[in-house]
Amino acid sequence: MRLPDDLVLKSTSLQDQYFDLRGLSVYSALSVSCLRGHIKSNGLPCYLLKGKTLVRRSEFDAWLQRFRVKKSQDLDSLADEVIAEIGSGSRRSHGANS
Repeated sequence: MRLPDDLVLKSTSLQDQYFDLRGLSVYSALSVSCLRGHIKSNGLPCYLLKGKTLVRRSEFDAWLQRFRVKKSQDLDSLADEVIAEIGSGSRRSHGANS
């Protein structure tokens, strides 16, 4: 008996698989220790099963979206940093002359 192709494709889909931390490290290009830190401090959702930490791919992808930087936001923050640095530099040089 042969299973229909659409049933086979749905069951073999890796879109919502679970990763252990090593597998997630390969998928995300983050180190295992970095991932552990995000689990402890940044709310990365995970499951603990018999001492093994598992992370669902779809939950990781959704969590990761929190850290997305839009180019305009990035340029705005860079400009703010440069202006702040220029301002503090001029105060230092002005204060040194008095």
